[in-house]
Amino acid sequence: MSDATPWLEPVWQQVNRARLQSRLPHAMLLAGSEGIGKQLLADRIAHALLCEAPDDKGEACGQCAACGWLHAGTHPDLLVLKPDEPGKAIKVDQVRALSAGLAITSHGGRYKVAIVCPAEAMNLNAANSLLKTLEEPTANTLLILISAAPGRLLATVRSRCQQLQAPTPTQAQALDWLAAHGVQGEAATRSVLLAGGAPLRALGLHESGAEAVMAECLEQLQALSEGRLDPLAVAGEWQGDDIALRLGSWRQWLQWLIRARLVPVDKVASDVAQKLQTITESVDCKALYQFMDRIDSALATLGSGLNRQLLLEDLMIRWASMPTRRQNNVMQGSR
Repeated sequence: MSDATPWLEPVWQQVNRARLQSRLPHAMLLAGSEGIGKQLLADRIAHALLCEAPDDKGEACGQCAACGWLHAGTHPDLLVLKPDEPGKAIKVDQVRALSAGLAITSHGGRYKVAIVCPAEAMNLNAANSLLKTLEEPTANTLLILISAAPGRLLATVRSRCQQLQAPTPTQAQALDWLAAHGVQGEAATRSVLLAGGAPLRALGLHESGAEAVMAECLEQLQALSEGRLDPLAVAGEWQGDDIALRLGSWRQWLQWLIRARLVPVDKVASDVAQKLQTITESVDCKALYQFMDRIDSALATLGSGLNRQLLLEDLMIRWASMPTRRQNNVMQGSR
């Protein structure tokens, strides 16, 4: 496979060196923001292990019978575990079927590879079932867990995996990737901003037309923190079928806001921070992390039947009540 994600090259090189030195772990946890190419990297690793004649750089040749099966999605030694429907949980029966498949002797006499994505979608029973496979791995198997929220995985699952952090690309890398996929100029810059710097997510937003929804959400959050909108009214507008997109985007922007507070960042992160500038100088990172946890809880309960209106109202009211820079200045001026 050709390398279309240069920002992930260091992680690929680390895995490839381990492969060449016969030091591959039996399980990896590939963590990083949504939409930066973790699935592409997992596929690249799997293809390299299953190819019959990888080149001198460790890449799959793309010509052998195994590569043909991989391209068609029919290789018997590559198992993929994901929710039956987007946003749903991975269930215990799915994990048991995966474990049974890994126990079978490989078709090509090489590795058997399983990819679980997103790993945090496993419910508690599924995660506990996977622990048995992690604790008693069969020879020449590699389990790759992909997660944008590794903190939501069981600690016992995380501890049994080699953890690899996939970096987010710079703005230049993200824009170059989008240009190679036909999105350029102002449209590309806007998509990267809304996607929190994640190019694959930016492309999906551009192609689906979700940019307009996300742009509106960002403006509403800014207006809420400035007291220009009613939290209950905004909560009512967020109840549609795109609620997961809205909440997920909010969480992503908070990550970039925290990043902008802590370290020097590229233009994408600073632009996100500027959009939410009313809180960037007055709310500490601990409070922002706690708010992200609340969003995670909201996302996890979307399919549980809980009242969405009340859930959203709570989030909006808490966001609107955070002390803003403007309020800080007023308080200091009254002393």
